Amino acid sequence: MALKPVTTPDTEAATISLNIDGETVTAKEGVSLYDVISSMGKIVPAMCYHYTFDPFGSCGMCLVLQEGKKSPVRSCTAKATEGMVIRTDGEDLFAARKKAVEKHLSVHPLDCPVCDADGHCELQDMAFEHQVTDLANAKQKNIPEDTRSLVLDFNMNRCIACGECINICKDVQRIDALQFMKKGGFTQVVAKGDHALDCEFCGDCLAVCPVGAITNKFSKYVY
Repeated sequence: MALKPVTTPDTEAATISLNIDGETVTAKEGVSLYDVISSMGKIVPAMCYHYTFDPFGSCGMCLVLQEGKKSPVRSCTAKATEGMVIRTDGEDLFAARKKAVEKHLSVHPLDCPVCDADGHCELQDMAFEHQVTDLANAKQKNIPEDTRSLVLDFNMNRCIACGECINICKDVQRIDALQFMKKGGFTQVVAKGDHALDCEFCGDCLAVCPVGAITNKFSKYVY
Protein backbone atom coordinates (compact mmCIF):
# COMPACT_ATOMS: atom_id res chain seq x y z
CA MET A 1 0.00 0.00 0.00
CA ALA A 2 1.23 3.49 -0.82
CA LEU A 3 -0.59 6.34 0.87
CA LYS A 4 -1.73 9.19 -1.30
CA PRO A 5 0.22 12.46 -0.96
CA VAL A 6 -1.54 15.78 -0.61
CA THR A 7 -2.88 16.73 -4.04
CA THR A 8 -4.72 19.69 -5.49
CA PRO A 9 -8.46 18.91 -5.37
CA ASP A 10 -10.68 19.18 -8.41
CA THR A 11 -11.84 22.79 -8.17
CA GLU A 12 -14.83 22.12 -10.43
CA ALA A 13 -16.28 19.40 -8.19
CA ALA A 14 -18.90 20.42 -5.64
CA THR A 15 -17.87 20.64 -2.00
CA ILE A 16 -19.86 18.27 0.18
CA SER A 17 -20.19 17.61 3.89
CA LEU A 18 -20.10 14.18 5.51
CA ASN A 19 -19.63 12.70 8.96
CA ILE A 20 -16.76 10.34 9.71
CA ASP A 21 -16.46 8.84 13.20
CA GLY A 22 -18.59 11.63 14.62
CA GLU A 23 -16.58 14.41 12.99
CA THR A 24 -18.05 16.61 10.27
CA VAL A 25 -15.67 17.04 7.36
CA THR A 26 -15.82 18.59 3.91
CA ALA A 27 -14.53 17.05 0.71
CA LYS A 28 -14.88 17.29 -3.02
CA GLU A 29 -17.73 15.20 -4.37
CA GLY A 30 -16.56 12.01 -6.05
CA VAL A 31 -13.36 11.63 -4.04
CA SER A 32 -12.94 8.13 -2.61
CA LEU A 33 -13.85 7.61 1.03
CA TYR A 34 -10.37 6.19 1.54
CA ASP A 35 -8.79 9.49 0.48
CA VAL A 36 -11.13 11.53 2.67
CA ILE A 37 -10.42 9.33 5.68
CA SER A 38 -6.66 9.43 5.03
CA SER A 39 -6.75 13.23 4.79
CA MET A 40 -8.06 13.25 8.38
CA GLY A 41 -4.94 11.42 9.53
CA LYS A 42 -6.81 8.17 10.07
CA ILE A 43 -5.43 4.87 8.84
CA VAL A 44 -7.66 2.28 7.22
CA PRO A 45 -5.94 -1.05 6.44
CA ALA A 46 -5.35 -1.71 2.74
CA MET A 47 -3.08 -3.90 0.62
CA CYS A 48 -4.13 -3.14 -2.96
CA TYR A 49 -4.26 0.67 -2.75
CA HIS A 50 -1.67 2.80 -4.53
CA TYR A 51 -1.98 6.53 -5.15
CA THR A 52 -0.63 6.38 -8.71
CA PHE A 53 -3.58 4.53 -10.23
CA ASP A 54 -7.31 4.05 -9.81
CA PRO A 55 -8.41 1.83 -6.91
CA PHE A 56 -8.76 -1.85 -7.69
CA GLY A 57 -10.72 -2.89 -4.59
CA SER A 58 -9.48 -6.47 -4.54
CA CYS A 59 -7.96 -7.02 -1.10
CA GLY A 60 -11.14 -6.37 0.90
CA MET A 61 -9.28 -4.74 3.79
CA CYS A 62 -10.29 -1.07 3.63
CA LEU A 63 -13.78 -1.77 4.94
CA VAL A 64 -15.87 0.94 6.61
CA LEU A 65 -19.50 1.08 7.66
CA GLN A 66 -21.88 3.46 5.91
CA GLU A 67 -25.08 4.35 7.69
CA GLY A 68 -28.03 2.78 5.89
CA LYS A 69 -26.06 -0.17 4.51
CA LYS A 70 -26.09 -3.61 6.12
CA SER A 71 -22.64 -4.69 4.99
CA PRO A 72 -19.29 -2.87 5.13
CA VAL A 73 -18.19 -1.05 1.98
CA ARG A 74 -14.72 -0.85 0.47
CA SER A 75 -13.60 2.71 1.10
CA CYS A 76 -11.16 2.79 -1.82
CA THR A 77 -13.92 2.35 -4.42
CA ALA A 78 -16.79 4.04 -2.55
CA LYS A 79 -17.21 7.71 -3.47
CA ALA A 80 -17.91 10.46 -0.97
CA THR A 81 -21.41 11.92 -1.26
CA GLU A 82 -23.33 14.61 0.59
CA GLY A 83 -24.59 13.63 4.04
CA MET A 84 -22.76 10.31 4.34
CA VAL A 85 -22.28 8.97 7.85
CA ILE A 86 -19.24 6.69 8.06
CA ARG A 87 -17.65 4.64 10.82
CA THR A 88 -14.08 3.40 10.37
CA ASP A 89 -13.51 1.37 13.53
CA GLY A 90 -15.20 -1.10 15.85
CA GLU A 91 -15.29 -4.79 16.72
CA ASP A 92 -17.53 -5.60 13.75
CA LEU A 93 -15.12 -3.99 11.29
CA PHE A 94 -12.15 -5.65 12.96
CA ALA A 95 -13.88 -9.02 12.53
CA ALA A 96 -14.71 -8.32 8.88
CA ARG A 97 -11.13 -7.29 8.10
CA LYS A 98 -9.80 -10.32 9.97
CA LYS A 99 -12.03 -12.53 7.83
CA ALA A 100 -10.51 -10.94 4.70
CA VAL A 101 -6.99 -11.68 5.96
CA GLU A 102 -7.96 -15.26 6.75
CA LYS A 103 -9.35 -15.66 3.24
CA HIS A 104 -6.04 -14.56 1.71
CA LEU A 105 -4.06 -16.82 4.04
CA SER A 106 -6.30 -19.82 3.37
CA VAL A 107 -4.45 -20.40 0.07
CA HIS A 108 -1.16 -18.68 0.92
CA PRO A 109 2.09 -20.56 1.59
CA LEU A 110 3.40 -20.23 5.13
CA ASP A 111 6.99 -19.86 3.98
CA CYS A 112 7.74 -16.54 5.65
CA PRO A 113 11.26 -17.53 6.87
CA VAL A 114 12.44 -18.07 3.26
CA CYS A 115 10.34 -15.36 1.61
CA ASP A 116 12.10 -12.21 0.40
CA ALA A 117 9.22 -10.11 1.75
CA ASP A 118 9.57 -11.43 5.30
CA GLY A 119 9.60 -8.49 7.69
CA HIS A 120 8.05 -6.07 5.20
CA CYS A 121 5.14 -8.17 3.91
CA GLU A 122 1.82 -6.37 4.12
CA LEU A 123 -0.14 -9.62 4.47
CA GLN A 124 2.16 -10.67 7.30
CA ASP A 125 1.56 -7.31 8.99
CA MET A 126 -2.21 -7.59 8.54
CA ALA A 127 -2.22 -11.11 10.01
CA PHE A 128 -0.35 -9.85 13.07
CA GLU A 129 -2.52 -6.76 13.50
CA HIS A 130 -5.73 -8.79 13.23
CA GLN A 131 -4.52 -11.61 15.47
CA VAL A 132 -4.87 -14.36 12.87
CA THR A 133 -3.49 -17.54 14.43
CA ASP A 134 -5.60 -20.46 13.17
CA LEU A 135 -4.00 -21.49 9.89
CA ALA A 136 -4.40 -25.24 10.27
CA ASN A 137 -6.72 -25.48 7.25
CA ALA A 138 -4.55 -23.45 4.87
CA LYS A 139 -4.36 -25.05 1.44
CA GLN A 140 -1.52 -24.82 -1.04
CA LYS A 141 -2.02 -23.86 -4.69
CA ASN A 142 1.11 -25.77 -5.75
CA ILE A 143 1.64 -23.54 -8.79
CA PRO A 144 5.08 -23.99 -10.40
CA GLU A 145 7.20 -20.85 -10.10
CA ASP A 146 7.46 -18.93 -13.37
CA THR A 147 11.19 -18.46 -13.95
CA ARG A 148 11.07 -17.77 -17.70
CA SER A 149 12.04 -14.11 -17.36
CA LEU A 150 15.71 -13.17 -17.46
CA VAL A 151 15.38 -11.00 -14.36
CA LEU A 152 12.16 -11.63 -12.43
CA ASP A 153 10.61 -14.76 -10.94
CA PHE A 154 6.86 -14.99 -10.35
CA ASN A 155 5.62 -17.10 -7.44
CA MET A 156 1.86 -17.19 -7.88
CA ASN A 157 1.40 -19.25 -4.74
CA ARG A 158 2.04 -16.02 -2.82
CA CYS A 159 0.02 -13.73 -5.10
CA ILE A 160 -3.18 -12.21 -3.65
CA ALA A 161 -4.35 -10.86 -7.03
CA CYS A 162 -4.22 -7.25 -5.83
CA GLY A 163 -3.44 -6.02 -9.36
CA GLU A 164 -0.81 -3.49 -8.30
CA CYS A 165 1.92 -4.92 -10.55
CA ILE A 166 -0.39 -4.90 -13.57
CA ASN A 167 -1.71 -1.41 -12.89
CA ILE A 168 1.65 0.25 -12.28
CA CYS A 169 3.06 -1.33 -15.45
CA LYS A 170 0.07 -0.16 -17.50
CA ASP A 171 -0.86 3.19 -15.97
CA VAL A 172 2.51 4.51 -14.77
CA GLN A 173 5.17 2.94 -16.97
CA ARG A 174 2.82 2.74 -19.98
CA ILE A 175 4.33 -0.63 -20.91
CA ASP A 176 1.34 -2.89 -20.22
CA ALA A 177 3.49 -6.02 -20.08
CA LEU A 178 1.47 -7.96 -17.48
CA GLN A 179 -2.03 -9.39 -17.30
CA PHE A 180 -4.28 -11.61 -15.21
CA MET A 181 -4.94 -15.08 -16.61
CA LYS A 182 -6.95 -17.99 -15.27
CA LYS A 183 -4.62 -20.98 -15.09
CA GLY A 184 -5.00 -24.21 -13.16
CA GLY A 185 -8.11 -22.90 -11.44
CA PHE A 186 -6.37 -19.80 -10.07
CA THR A 187 -6.06 -16.20 -11.20
CA GLN A 188 -2.39 -15.65 -11.98
CA VAL A 189 -0.21 -12.74 -13.11
CA VAL A 190 1.60 -13.55 -16.35
CA ALA A 191 3.40 -11.65 -19.09
CA LYS A 192 1.14 -10.63 -21.97
CA GLY A 193 0.25 -13.71 -23.98
CA ASP A 194 1.68 -15.93 -21.23
CA HIS A 195 5.16 -15.69 -22.70
CA ALA A 196 8.46 -15.00 -20.95
CA LEU A 197 8.43 -11.43 -19.63
CA ASP A 198 10.44 -9.24 -21.98
CA CYS A 199 10.35 -5.60 -20.91
CA GLU A 200 12.63 -2.84 -19.62
CA PHE A 201 12.75 -4.50 -16.18
CA CYS A 202 12.24 -1.21 -14.37
CA GLY A 203 11.39 -3.11 -11.18
CA ASP A 204 8.19 -1.21 -10.38
CA CYS A 205 6.09 -4.39 -10.37
CA LEU A 206 8.47 -5.93 -7.86
CA ALA A 207 8.48 -2.76 -5.73
CA VAL A 208 4.69 -2.54 -5.35
CA CYS A 209 4.03 -6.25 -4.74
CA PRO A 210 2.82 -6.43 -1.12
CA VAL A 211 3.55 -10.12 -0.56
CA GLY A 212 6.81 -11.12 -2.26
CA ALA A 213 5.19 -12.84 -5.22
CA ILE A 214 7.67 -11.15 -7.60
CA THR A 215 11.37 -11.49 -6.87
CA ASN A 216 14.66 -10.49 -8.49
CA LYS A 217 16.67 -13.52 -9.57
CA PHE A 218 19.93 -11.79 -8.65
CA SER A 219 19.02 -10.85 -5.09
CA LYS A 220 16.76 -13.75 -4.22
CA TYR A 221 17.28 -15.21 -0.75
CA VAL A 222 19.82 -12.50 0.05
CA TYR A 223 19.22 -11.13 3.54
